[in-house]
Amino acid sequence: MDKRVFLIAGEASGDTLGASLMKGLKAQGISEDSFEGVGGDLMEEQGLESLLPMDELCVMGLWEVAGHLPRLIKLIQGLVEEIEESQPDYVVTIDLPDFNFQLAKRLKARDNYKGKIIHYVAPSVWAWRPKRAENISKFLDGLMCLFPFEPPFFEKHGLKTQYVGHPLIEIDKDSLNPVKFRKEREIEEDATCVGMFLGSRVQEIKTHKKAFVETIEVLEEQIGDLQVIIPTLPNLEFDLREELQDVEFEKHIVPVVDQKWDAFAAFDMAMAVSGTVGLELAYMNVPHIIGYKANPVTAMIVKSMIKINHVHLANILLEEEAVPEYLQGKCNVQFLARGMLRLHKLPEQREKQFEAFKRLRERLQLPNGQMPTEAAAQFVLSI
Repeated sequence: MDKRVFLIAGEASGDTLGASLMKGLKAQGISEDSFEGVGGDLMEEQGLESLLPMDELCVMGLWEVAGHLPRLIKLIQGLVEEIEESQPDYVVTIDLPDFNFQLAKRLKARDNYKGKIIHYVAPSVWAWRPKRAENISKFLDGLMCLFPFEPPFFEKHGLKTQYVGHPLIEIDKDSLNPVKFRKEREIEEDATCVGMFLGSRVQEIKTHKKAFVETIEVLEEQIGDLQVIIPTLPNLEFDLREELQDVEFEKHIVPVVDQKWDAFAAFDMAMAVSGTVGLELAYMNVPHIIGYKANPVTAMIVKSMIKINHVHLANILLEEEAVPEYLQGKCNVQFLARGMLRLHKLPEQREKQFEAFKRLRERLQLPNGQMPTEAAAQFVLSI
């Protein structure tokens, strides 16, 4: 199939989605040399030669973005000109809405690009800034959603939208080997394994390190043989080791991407920075809590605009707080340690989460057993 695709991803979760989409498009007949754009290691494994490091596109927080605006505007302009010159059949922007929507809007306004613009991961209009649904319908040709309740928010504005499923659906749980994972790290069978996730950016690691490390120290006093497993991205391994070099508890930093789900399967429980990882833990049936601390100015602005009661995606989908959320002032050792100890000592707390996670997995399934890789690729080629 003689089609060319320009993809843009700016963070780890987008890289995962982009790689999955590329795999699906190749299965539909798109050749490996038909891809260009910006992505991470996983997308490069599928054949993309990234035009620049993926993390140059991503700045978190309303306040933090202000200092990077000139650089981000220059990047947007450069990518727009690259697309206009290349004229791919499809431009697929993946998540990172504040950056990607500005790019798509400028691309459409200049009217020099003749292909189709599709966005992957719907903006959370159900949470805040609902007018974005109408706004993006003016410059997008298609939108792919990760959650089944999202399409109606955009379809009413005439935007072709489809629930293509979440990539978590494709994990083959039967192939996971947590026993082998533990043995390779000399973790005793009866040890308590706690997963710890400090975030996918250096600033998140620095912000949350103190509260999370202190929480682990409290757990170690209470639990005995405690083993801490810390999955991370390969590009963050050095920074993470630097930040945690002085901690005294037993830790296993796991930067290898292909061992990620084996690590999840080895967890007895976990605590994580709020984000995609929370949904991953829920889908993988791991009892856990989440915490998050943002810049105070960013937090104040977001709080005034947000229209939902929860931030954990599983809690949003289930419309209940199945997973405890400790945000801003509550993201400290007192609250985090209490939440983790409740999971460890109270079986009913774990069972409550297991029951909720089962309902979550059922809710995320696609009709007829279709997989997201196939559904997303078919949607792109249908535009």
